[in-house]
Formats: sequence, structure tokens, C-alpha cells
Amino acid sequence: MKYRKKPVEIEAIQFDYEKWVYMRHTAYPMVNGDVAPDGGMMATNPVIKTLEGDMKVSDGDYIIKGIHGEFYPCKPDIFEETYEPSGAQVDGKLLAKELAKPIKNELDKRSRYAQRRKGFS
Repeated sequence: MKYRKKPVEIEAIQFDYEKWVYMRHTAYPMVNGDVAPDGGMMATNPVIKTLEGDMKVSDGDYIIKGIHGEFYPCKPDIFEETYEPSGAQVDGKLLAKELAKPIKNELDKRSRYAQRRKGFS
């Protein structure tokens, strides 16, 4: 029997090593590791605690947030073969527009119903 992976939408960011060195507590809070005392680029291997244990993160890797809120790294070539943009933005602008469609439809339906009720008064 053959199986196909269920379509699932994920959030991901591409890891930037230099950004992590200088902003590791805010830019990538899920990545752990120590920076050299001089604050330079000689940081120890950055790692993410995953369900399978600690996994090393390299510059350019994608950090994926799984469906249960867990994080794990993915090599860029594997990521690009496996995932494609969904069109939904993490910042919420596009999601808000998409979520507003059913609400607008419901309001239109209620308005039509109210207009019909007026005709029977």
C-alpha cells in the first residue's frame, strides 16, 4: 500500500548565524548556544532542543515550527524540495483578509434576511 503525506501548513524562518550571535535572545529564542567572550563569530554550535534531542543548526538552515509548537532545523535543499509558500503571511495581514471572508458572507446573509423580513411586516 502507498501513503501520501497529509498537507500541513507550517511556520518557518531561515537561520542567520550572524544575527543569532548578536541577537540570540530575541531573534531566535529557540536556539541555544554560547558565544565567544569577545562576542565574535566563534560561537559554539547553536542547537535546538527537539523531540528527538538536541539538533545542531547551521547558517542557512530553516527552523520549522511543527504542528504541536515544537521546533526543529531543516537543511535548505530538503526544505525547498518539501515545502512551498502557502501565500499566508505569519504577520497576519493575509490571514486577516482570508478570515474576514466568511465573516463578510455571514453579515451579507443576515442583511438579506433582515431585508426580506421587512417585506413581510
